[in-house]
Amino acid sequence: MKWNLDLNFYSSEVFLFNPSDIKLKEYKSFIKERKYHIYIVCKRKKAYFDKSICGNGYIQTTLYNLDEKQNKIYFDFKHRDSLIINSYKNGSYNIDNEKCKGQDMRDIHLISHLCHHEDMTNKYPNLEALPSDLEVMYIGQAFGRTKLKTIDYRVFNHNKIQEIALDILDKGSNEEIIIVGLKFENKTLGTSFAAINDKVIRPTSESMQELQNKAGKKLTKGQEITVCEASLISYFKPKLNTEYKKSFPSKDFSSYNELYEIDFEDLSFVVNTEPYNVRLFSEHIKERKYEHYQHFPLKSKGDKESFFEYLYKLNKK
Repeated sequence: MKWNLDLNFYSSEVFLFNPSDIKLKEYKSFIKERKYHIYIVCKRKKAYFDKSICGNGYIQTTLYNLDEKQNKIYFDFKHRDSLIINSYKNGSYNIDNEKCKGQDMRDIHLISHLCHHEDMTNKYPNLEALPSDLEVMYIGQAFGRTKLKTIDYRVFNHNKIQEIALDILDKGSNEEIIIVGLKFENKTLGTSFAAINDKVIRPTSESMQELQNKAGKKLTKGQEITVCEASLISYFKPKLNTEYKKSFPSKDFSSYNELYEIDFEDLSFVVNTEPYNVRLFSEHIKERKYEHYQHFPLKSKGDKESFFEYLYKLNKK
């Protein structure tokens, strides 16, 4: 009986913020305390507030985007009057809700909230994109071992974010940058499959020893996050992840050979951004989804070379 060792990553926590939020004390302390492992730099069309009209226990809130010709594209959201929008200023809505009155809520959070609680598909049958959708532009690691590896430092000093911002300004588009912070948990699973006619019906002491030896070769936390980051980049293939040619596979691995010698036969990840009601997509992954999942077979050195091929090519540029 042969055992497979599977490495499974799943996002256990997600948070959305705008790069400028790093300057806000409450955001800075919260982000710093959470120590997110991965950050994803995204962009989306900016949604502007138009009006909010009350009536019959419900409120209709209208937002709009601007198309390439600066025409307004309106979106109407019908919600209960337990959420009342009082005003909008400098990226924040002042709202009344069931918990408190006069609360400030960042526009990225309110827009995501409205999009999630309204059946936009039925209301706009020809609508492919929601105002809350995020396009993945860059994926980075913020493991938090040093000051240079924390998400707040990486975001505030990142040339890729500046590159996206300059591109937005240069094109005169009405887009904005949104950062998704993710924490990941890892579960290692031992699996074995037996054919119907297989004479071996129970684990042998040799196979159990094999599994124990494999499981004993644990990756360090830094190595885990590096492999997790690599799986996300291999899946989304963000257009701005070119700096790997200088930094991959990171100091956690002394060489590419160490990557290929990882004693895992399968790798998978799940990224779930539904808690913040946003769908991710990229230039490579066109489908906009709340949950992205991918499985990578790593049963041979060839599989591992294929898995890291995209990053390896970047490294050779």
